[in-house]
Amino acid sequence: MARKKDKLRAAAILAVLLEELEGQALTPAEGREGGEAWSRDHRRSLIGRRNLFRARTRRSTPR
Repeated sequence: MARKKDKLRAAAILAVLLEELEGQALTPAEGREGGEAWSRDHRRSLIGRRNLFRARTRRSTPR
C-alpha cells in the first residue's frame, strides 16, 4: 500500500513540475489578493477594526 502512495505522490510532483515548465504555474485567485487600500480600509471598518491609517501609525503591535 505504501508503494502505491509513493507512486501517486511522485506522479503528482511530476505533474506540478511539468506544468511549471510550460509556464502555466498555479497562481492564487484574485480573491486572495488584498485589493486596493481603500477597499481593505472599508472592510476593516465594517467589521469594527481600526482604519488602515490608524493601524499603520500605532507605535507597537497589539499584544
